[in-house]
Amino acid sequence: MPAVEARSGAAFAGNRRSLMPALGTWTFIVTFSGQGLRNVVGWWAFGVIAAISGVVLFVVFMREGHRVPLRALPPVASAYTILCMASVIWSHYPRETILAGLLMAATTAAGILLACGLSLRELTDALSRALETTLVLSLLLELYVALVLRHPLIPVYMDDWGDVPPSYIWVEGKILQGGPIQGVVGNRNPLAFIALLTLLCVAVRWRDHRLRFISLMLWTALSVATLALTDSATVIVAAAVCGAVMIVLWLLRHVPVDQRPTVIVAASTAGVALVAFAVGRHSQVAALLGRSPDMTGRWEIWQKVLDLWEQHTFLGWGWIMYWVPWIPMFSTLVIRPDGTPTLSAHNAYIEALFQTGVVGASLVVVLAVLLVFRSFRLAVRYLDSDASVLLPALLITAMVVQSMTESRLLSEGNWVTVCALIRLACSRRSSHSGSWAAAASRFCRTDQKVWSCLDIFSSGFFRNSLALFE
Repeated sequence: MPAVEARSGAAFAGNRRSLMPALGTWTFIVTFSGQGLRNVVGWWAFGVIAAISGVVLFVVFMREGHRVPLRALPPVASAYTILCMASVIWSHYPRETILAGLLMAATTAAGILLACGLSLRELTDALSRALETTLVLSLLLELYVALVLRHPLIPVYMDDWGDVPPSYIWVEGKILQGGPIQGVVGNRNPLAFIALLTLLCVAVRWRDHRLRFISLMLWTALSVATLALTDSATVIVAAAVCGAVMIVLWLLRHVPVDQRPTVIVAASTAGVALVAFAVGRHSQVAALLGRSPDMTGRWEIWQKVLDLWEQHTFLGWGWIMYWVPWIPMFSTLVIRPDGTPTLSAHNAYIEALFQTGVVGASLVVVLAVLLVFRSFRLAVRYLDSDASVLLPALLITAMVVQSMTESRLLSEGNWVTVCALIRLACSRRSSHSGSWAAAASRFCRTDQKVWSCLDIFSSGFFRNSLALFE
């Protein structure tokens, strides 16, 4: 496979250095660490920072000669974004839906711009730098609170609140006690997920010979330490699944090409069996992870959300992203032990079902399936020649697992990453010769035993869908 990467806007100023990689890093920092910024400057100031960042990204993108062809728009992700924005028509909280819809459009656009303006390797590097920055800032903040401040840190805009509920505390400062820690993002679960994504990025970059061994050891140590200090059960499961995927991919490299379909089928069958076992024995699995059988109260949340969804099954209640506590239905829907309301459904698919109905949830499921299928097919196709294409498969694996107990797949940094990856996966332009879709099609013809059934669904339906945008 050719080593030279193609880029739109390559003619930009000849030897002048592009600003897109730096802006990509900043975009991922703002979207993955947005809560930290909001805790410092407040919501309105954060909105201004995010808006300015988006405008700068767009201006630089255009000035450097990049373009977004109509066929580059990811149909499923774009359709879901449009549905979220259109839901203001039937929303039960229209003002909040307008704002949430604009945020959804902004994050979707950011992901598409990054995918059109950066090669896969540049996108990987930008994401990795952003995650590493967030990780370092989180650990430094935890040490500052533990060693200097010596009392829990609350968001700046809550200074005049008086008595702040425990769930609203930014950093508790328990890093020297073994955790759990919250970092700049203010929550152990997203911080643990950031640590996992960092680990995946540095592993692939090292395998692609773009990271020194000492850097690999440093970032691995920081990521593993963060995972241990956050003690997030969901991320532990996601890490285990990603580890299993990496083992399978490593085994495939040492298996003759004609035998790889058998290995893939066997691994897929084993994976489905393990998932079925975990679902059937969820109580035992939860106990093994040190969690309650109701998954830390999530069963109650899901039941109440599904009860609400049954009242508006087709299009849902309207897009809102995060549940805002000043809306009466959310302020009393599920109350946490400290008396504060729960702010999400803690499941991306149930969240989509509740806010955008069967139509929206179907789009999210199709998007997840398409991402998994395309990314893994490409990873296997270039397994022997290019390590960088392994990262999308690993990132999507981690996100799909996290989406079972968190709703963050549909917002901020996760959604930006999803839109970037799905644009790359379905694009006719690739960071490699030809397109991802074309490469996947060639591989599909080579390994009919594995992909023939799936190709009817993906390369048939979705290829025809893409044709509508060309």
